[in-house]
Amino acid sequence: MLKDNIIERSANFVILLPILWIFTGLFLLKQGDKPLVVLTLISAAISLLIYKTSVCKKNTKNPYLWLMFGLLFISIICESLHIYNPINFRSIAIITVLLCFLPLTLITNKTLSIIIFIATINSFIFVFWFSYINILGRGSWPINAIPYSTYICFIAITSLILFFSSKNNIIKCILLLCLCLNITTIIMTETRGALVALVPTLFSLIFYHSCKNKTIKRNALFSVIGLVIICGLSYPIIEQRINQTTTDIASIKSGNTNTSIGLRLDFWKAGFHLIKESPIIGYGTNYFQQLDKLANEHIIPQYAAAYKPLHFHNQFVDISVKCGLLGLLFLFALLIFPIIKLKNKTSNEALLIYSYTSILILAGLTDVPFFHKQLFLIFFIMIGIMYGRNKQQLKN
Repeated sequence: MLKDNIIERSANFVILLPILWIFTGLFLLKQGDKPLVVLTLISAAISLLIYKTSVCKKNTKNPYLWLMFGLLFISIICESLHIYNPINFRSIAIITVLLCFLPLTLITNKTLSIIIFIATINSFIFVFWFSYINILGRGSWPINAIPYSTYICFIAITSLILFFSSKNNIIKCILLLCLCLNITTIIMTETRGALVALVPTLFSLIFYHSCKNKTIKRNALFSVIGLVIICGLSYPIIEQRINQTTTDIASIKSGNTNTSIGLRLDFWKAGFHLIKESPIIGYGTNYFQQLDKLANEHIIPQYAAAYKPLHFHNQFVDISVKCGLLGLLFLFALLIFPIIKLKNKTSNEALLIYSYTSILILAGLTDVPFFHKQLFLIFFIMIGIMYGRNKQQLKN
């Protein structure tokens, strides 16, 4: 019996390795999705060996999985016909295989709490190392700091939701520590867009939980105290970013947009003009000549066009320029589908879906989360898992 129990636990651990990887190694390596391919195939093989086809049969009843199959089919068609494909083929293939064979009963609150704890320590060490020990500018980090900070937002919001639902005081304390550490880590990345995404989502969750449990005054007090402590400890970084933002705004007002904020505004302006020119199907990636044209017409500065941006620093402008308004509508359909189809709209799984979507939309105002395959993977995998759990009404 003991031997069988050890074998079962070991098998389940291997099955869960892809989930652990998307919260850790996926964001530490530029090609972190390549090991994920191997881990996903091993996980699927072990799942078939242990659970036979029962898991696959149950998971394929999930409409969200069929939506992912649809994305995979579109991606295959685009790749075959050499059409611009906003969907990373390897990523969507990983997502469909994993969601097809992953036993959702293994994703318990306890398991997720352990993964979140490991992810929190991992991300803090990573950012602290390159910020204070082996000091490198954000542009020289092994992974882009902007999507990395959005990933930390996912960890932070998950730790808060698990904190509210946990009954164990020790686990609650660990999760609260994770939340504080994640917020501090995001501040250390010096990424303003991540805070814009995280803060409203966090306070919305706290407000919802406070109203539900009639603890508004207590939670408001604790939230303010926690925020003051975190901001106090991180004040030098916050002050530097405030000063940089003030300088950027002053520069823009004087007519110089060659700053971090200014260039974003130029790209958005260019994007809106390009959307007007080709509103239905977009330009794919053939928009660089159009940027030069806009520069020659003095709509945007020459230095903005010469920058040759790979994206427009706004998820919704970017998809509209490249895929037209049809692409934008499809993106919104992807985001809204799991929300409107939820079976239990107040469960932990539902709260995670709302929160992940909120973070992605708010982060998408200044970045392109879906452009980064790591965020594409973690978002759709976690939404798929939580939607599946919600549909099957699984208990932790």
